[in-house]
Amino acid sequence: MCIGYIKKENLNEKIFRKIDIRKYNENYIFAVYDIEKTKFQKRIARYIKKLNIDTLVFSKELDGEYKEKICKILSQDVNVLNGKQLMDFMKFQIVKYVLNKQNKDTKEENIYIILKKDSKINLNFLQEFIENFKMTNVVTNDIERLKNIQENLLENDGVLISISNNKRKALKRAKYVLNINLNKDELSKYNINRDAIIINVQEFVKYDNPNFDGININYFEIKCPDDLQEKFEQIGENFDLVKLYESMLLLENNQKISEKIKKDEVCVSGIIGNNGKILDEELNFRKLQKSSEANKVI
Repeated sequence: MCIGYIKKENLNEKIFRKIDIRKYNENYIFAVYDIEKTKFQKRIARYIKKLNIDTLVFSKELDGEYKEKICKILSQDVNVLNGKQLMDFMKFQIVKYVLNKQNKDTKEENIYIILKKDSKINLNFLQEFIENFKMTNVVTNDIERLKNIQENLLENDGVLISISNNKRKALKRAKYVLNINLNKDELSKYNINRDAIIINVQEFVKYDNPNFDGININYFEIKCPDDLQEKFEQIGENFDLVKLYESMLLLENNQKISEKIKKDEVCVSGIIGNNGKILDEELNFRKLQKSSEANKVI
């Protein structure tokens, strides 16, 4: 695997080239001084092919129009990191972060996990939720595979999990929904509790049913120890920390990634919705609002 980090820099008088490339371990950093012109976008694409780069990380100011233009020029398949792989590995930490901000104990709450059939998904991730939540409810069209897990858990551990795919009722009472891999059209077919918090793991989804007044979480922020921060500073400023750390993890064995995240002491520091960062006050306001409504005398 070879990673290319592409960033924009101001033109220095001493630099006559429009693209400056330097080696970073076995990877490359592109400092681009003129990316608006098509000829420089094409030149970047040629370098990517020549250096056999198969994975790209764009800085924040290029992660939009220019990213799309460069990728369109490339004829080869290149993996452009969007942070979702790290979000997948840290999904339990994200859910726990949300509950901590609401002063909720996972042992007292139910979690609803919705996923569609995909043989590439390792369902071992369910164990962490089963062990830490009051009740784990799985909503899926992969009923047969999940039924086997359900029966094994009940027989070997005496643990019961709920399995369903009732689009009208399965998520009607859900407060916390972890959407593993459904896209917007697929998720929109479900009737979801109007006050639910939906965490979209693999897809960027806006569940916008007219009756929905809850929260969509599509991304997150992380905090890293100083030694990791120093490594990332060598690549450059104005990169998304989630994507930089994700690029580092891609070089690891998948089975060891969760251990490495823990060892690196990387933690969730914020959550992001459709309109930007979700403040703690918003999560707590909803909690207090529901509590107030529940205490009203009728």
